[in-house]
Amino acid sequence: MTIERLIGRLRDFLHDDEGLVTLEWVALAAAVIVLAVGVIIVIQSQLNSAASTVGSAIVSQVNSNS
Repeated sequence: MTIERLIGRLRDFLHDDEGLVTLEWVALAAAVIVLAVGVIIVIQSQLNSAASTVGSAIVSQVNSNS
């Protein structure tokens, strides 16, 4: 391989931005996942409390009808 051809391939590699676009999408997907996990952590205790309240109401309704 000649030095001119090697320099040409290196120049093509440096000017190709497809890898950068892929990296941006990966970073965006990671940010969305981190945000979703954060939201789940924040609302989990409130969701458990609401589910417990609904479950207790259902159990008391079933027991009162029996």
